[in-house]
Amino acid sequence: MKKRLKIVLTIMVWSLLVVACSPNKETVKYEGDSEMTATLKILTITDERYFKEKYGDLFKVKYPNIEIQLVRYTPANMDKVIKEEKPDLFILSFEEYKEYLQKNRVYDLDALFSNDAFQLEGIHPEIVNYLRQIGNGKLYGLPTEFMSKAVFYNKDLFDKYGIPYPQDGMTWEEIFQLAERFPAEDGVYGFYKIFSDLVEDLAWSRGVNPINTKEMKVTLDTASYKEIFEMIWDAHESKSATFPELDPFEVYDPFVTGKSAMTVDYNYYIKGHINWAKAEQGNKFNLNWDLASGPVKESSRDTSPYFQIGGIYAINADSEQKQAAWEYIKFASSEELARVNSKSLSHLGLFTRTNAIPNPDGKRMEAFYNLKPDVNTHSFVDYDLLPPRTYTNLKGIIGSEAKAVMVGAKTRDEAIESMQERGQRLLDEK
Repeated sequence: MKKRLKIVLTIMVWSLLVVACSPNKETVKYEGDSEMTATLKILTITDERYFKEKYGDLFKVKYPNIEIQLVRYTPANMDKVIKEEKPDLFILSFEEYKEYLQKNRVYDLDALFSNDAFQLEGIHPEIVNYLRQIGNGKLYGLPTEFMSKAVFYNKDLFDKYGIPYPQDGMTWEEIFQLAERFPAEDGVYGFYKIFSDLVEDLAWSRGVNPINTKEMKVTLDTASYKEIFEMIWDAHESKSATFPELDPFEVYDPFVTGKSAMTVDYNYYIKGHINWAKAEQGNKFNLNWDLASGPVKESSRDTSPYFQIGGIYAINADSEQKQAAWEYIKFASSEELARVNSKSLSHLGLFTRTNAIPNPDGKRMEAFYNLKPDVNTHSFVDYDLLPPRTYTNLKGIIGSEAKAVMVGAKTRDEAIESMQERGQRLLDEK
């Protein structure tokens, strides 16, 4: 349980990370002096122990005379911390990165990448293109990791019933249609997901949020959400999909136990569920699985709405230690470090240097990165601005009302009305 808790906490830290610039007379060289002396202040949301394990100690070996000082912040005090501590290097969430681009607070790195020695081409090209698009053609930061979703499928179940495997770039509607081909009478479901998680996934792909933070209104009774709920309840009634209530620590869900032919999740599902079960069961674990890219929107089948970039390294435009900060970015973005971190059991992100992504079982890991990031992806709800535990409690409300429908205790309209009322009461709490 402690190991599972560590994985969940790591996911939470990483998810926080997932949530232009003025010219400067200072010249930053591509190749700095490894003996250079500097004190480098790094702004980060992660704790010191995690940071040192992953980056700090290794960097010290290469640059023994650069002292690292971590500057911790929270979204609520970020501007205040930067003003007081004056960090040289930022590690930003995607939303923070966009904000700092607009405020001209990060340094233009683009000219530094002209040197082939850095091997920028080894980094996922669509991530580079994505960041250039929002930087008006220039690159002001570089992430080392990303996350994305894919379709997980049980090859043995598909083979048993003579159903073709999921293809890359399927929509949610096509995934549910494929799920309907499995015989419910055999106790096999075509698809599995926790109900509230699936609502969140479908809403994200449609660009809608459960809360309008400007008006402080819950939006679960809107036409967009009603369509989402109807789609999921229809799948339940047809018995093509199952939406059980599971503990977040539960490894043995219907997909892992071979009762469901498909699920959709982020890349960390491999370590947190499949590999965990494999480690516990050894040779008794015989899940024959693989991956397909998606789900996607019909209007943009080459793009993933679930492609999340976090931990973007950017140099403070006002820093007096730009050279040291640049050395750190090169180090953090190197293939060498990616390969070292790929051996860590607690590492849950995917490396932007995709050839360093571990794949000991020969699965189609490219399913996580052969789609482009969605440049027009909508913004997250900033739950830090809302009453405590709003996110968790709202998911609980959705799950409980959905269950009432699935057991016949409420009609669909009654459940949606109750979700809206209970959600709004939750939001109105002071």
